[in-house]
Amino acid sequence: MAAPATINLELVQRRTLRILFTSSISARAATSVMFFIAVLAIDDILGSGRWAGLTTVAMTLGTAYSSSALSSFMDRHGRNPGLTLGYAVAVGGSLVAALGTQLQMVPVLLIGMAGVGVGQGSTNLSRYAAADLAPPTQRSRAISFVVFASTIGAVTGPLFAGPSSSLAERIGYEELAGPFIAGAIFFAISGLIVQAGLRPDPLSLAQEADGAQREKQLGFMPALNIVLASAGARLGLITLTVSTAVMVSVMAMTPLHMEAHGHGTDNIGWVISAHTAGMFAFAPLAGWYSDRKGRLPAVFVGSVILLISTIVAALAVDAPNILMFPSLYLLGLGWSFGIVAGSALVTESVKVDERVSAQGAADVASALASGVGALSSGFVFSMAGFHILSLLGTAAAGGLLLLAFVRTRTEQLTVGV
Repeated sequence: MAAPATINLELVQRRTLRILFTSSISARAATSVMFFIAVLAIDDILGSGRWAGLTTVAMTLGTAYSSSALSSFMDRHGRNPGLTLGYAVAVGGSLVAALGTQLQMVPVLLIGMAGVGVGQGSTNLSRYAAADLAPPTQRSRAISFVVFASTIGAVTGPLFAGPSSSLAERIGYEELAGPFIAGAIFFAISGLIVQAGLRPDPLSLAQEADGAQREKQLGFMPALNIVLASAGARLGLITLTVSTAVMVSVMAMTPLHMEAHGHGTDNIGWVISAHTAGMFAFAPLAGWYSDRKGRLPAVFVGSVILLISTIVAALAVDAPNILMFPSLYLLGLGWSFGIVAGSALVTESVKVDERVSAQGAADVASALASGVGALSSGFVFSMAGFHILSLLGTAAAGGLLLLAFVRTRTEQLTVGV
């Protein structure tokens, strides 16, 4: 990668990582404080957990749409305008979700959660911004650095659920509306940080440094075909999809499972915090392992961890803390290995001028799969129980583990630009 004249790409990369690190903290705080509250809110409105997965579906559809739409926007205008726009939409979505909760109107709540999903999609795309200027040997670590940054927000975010709920109730609003307002504030902070600090734009510099012209942004299917045509990108897509679907499906029903067994919002918040700590706290370890040992071994390790976590979750029939904490923590950790290795595979397995399209397509497919998993998880949970839902996650993780094992033993994976 040849640096444009007068610009030190190494210094720009350091600044980029600092800005993305900081903005990810408040963005993850926003999504983590609203995610499980939305599940409880729709259950409270409808009086049944059967449709609880709808909030997660709305959120993942927003994530899926933004992955494609914002990727196209970023390719034309850069990472800064794209991320800023995404967070602005998320602020509005959070406030709409608060309104839906206040009015006890499910459609309004779901529209708001779709907007929150746009914010989540923006945060997901920021990990690719971290890789724009990173050397190939440091790409996983750059991605993992931004994922790790989410630890602070993701762990502390759910802890705002109790205080913000109490405050909302004291001033005459619905108790569960409070966390959505807190989420809007967190998203606004992220947008301001990115807008003011992500300069010069890393994507524009990367394209200039590699001599690549801004591509004509491809639609979802052509971009997906690019991903599927590459062995490395294809494995990355499968890893992202399975890891996210398993994680979302089990996590989405955890609040209802715990509430049904007498846990309050504070205790549920602590378990979700443990889960998000697993998702983000050890991302640098996942990045180091992926760069040092290879993408396939990292996928293998992530699959094993997901397998163990879902088995432990299946054993937590009565939701005891002694099982809920480790199972949800490991669920996040397995996802972390999968998301870091899968993202690196997609990024480095296609041409530079196809990366933004490929990244967007991979995130769209992953979000759609997790949306289907979230919707079905509500029905499986209400009809068969949390243990059966967890065992379905075990089967999916086992399939990914088998794929990684077979590829490790029988195929030499070629990764290149």
